[in-house]
Amino acid sequence: MILKVRIDDRLLHGQVAYSWKARLGYNAIVIVSDLAANDNLRKATLKMCCPDGVKLATRSIEEGIQLLKNEKLKSMKVFVICPDPKTAYEVVTQLEEKPVINLGGMQKKEGAQFFSKAVYMDELDKKYCDLLVDSGFNIEVQEVPETSMSNYKNLRK
Repeated sequence: MILKVRIDDRLLHGQVAYSWKARLGYNAIVIVSDLAANDNLRKATLKMCCPDGVKLATRSIEEGIQLLKNEKLKSMKVFVICPDPKTAYEVVTQLEEKPVINLGGMQKKEGAQFFSKAVYMDELDKKYCDLLVDSGFNIEVQEVPETSMSNYKNLRK
């Protein structure tokens, strides 16, 4: 069962791994990123950030979709992490489940504007978030569980 899909361009780091573990109680993390899946050094670094006792899989978009459709994962509590809204859209629209999307960490980049604390988005990011909402997904904007949560639609207005 997918507990939450987080959009965070840093993928997995201590703040995400441990604060969300305490809140969600997940026992598996699936990172869906074409770049990370093809970078052995990055995969090794991500593995070091994973809490003890938690299974970690780093997959390309296509492989991630197939893994998330696997019956074995339905009995697990899964936390999915994607680097950007486009990847999240490509993944979740292929699944039967409609997990909550957590927009939590997107660093400032060229063309991106401040959207919320720790979230900078360009027009492409906003387009895919809008598509997620139009597809029936709820997007909550929250850096970590201890910070206040906002609804994407309210912030977008």
